[in-house]
Amino acid sequence: MWTNSPHSGKTIQAVLLLFWALYFSLVLCSNSTDALKALGLLPANWVFASGNFALVQKVVGIYHSPVWLAGLFYTGVLVWQAVGAVLLWSAFAATVQQTSQYQATAYRALTVTISLWAAFILADEFFLAYEMSGLSATHFSLLIAEIGTLLVFRKN
Repeated sequence: MWTNSPHSGKTIQAVLLLFWALYFSLVLCSNSTDALKALGLLPANWVFASGNFALVQKVVGIYHSPVWLAGLFYTGVLVWQAVGAVLLWSAFAATVQQTSQYQATAYRALTVTISLWAAFILADEFFLAYEMSGLSATHFSLLIAEIGTLLVFRKN
C-alpha cells in the first residue's frame, strides 16, 4: 500500500533513477553495437543494434556532410550516454544509501542527461530533423520525462 511516509518519496526517487540508469545503459549498449556494426567489427545480421548510426548519417546528410562527421557526432553521443549512465548509477546508489549528497548527485546526473536531450532538440532544428516523423517528439518527450524526474528531487 502506498503511504505518504518520508520513505515513500525516497523510494520513488530511487526507482526513477534506477529506470533512467537502466535506460541509458541499454541505449548505450545498443548504440555501441550499432557503432561496431558500422565499423565492420560485428556481422551485418547482428540483431541487438539501434540503427541510430544510419539515422545520424541521414540527419547530418541534409548538408551533404562527410561520413566522418556523422561518426564524430555519434562518438560524442556515445561518450555523453556513457557519462550519463555512470552518473545515474552513482546517483541511484547514493539515493538508496541516503548519503548526505544524494540530491546533488542526482542533480548532476540528471543535468548531464537532460542536456543530451536538449542538444538533440537543437540538432533536430539545425539539421531540419523535425521533418522525420516522430524524431523530435521522442527527444522532447524524453526531455520532459527527465525534467519530471528532476522535480522529484527538489528540495523541500
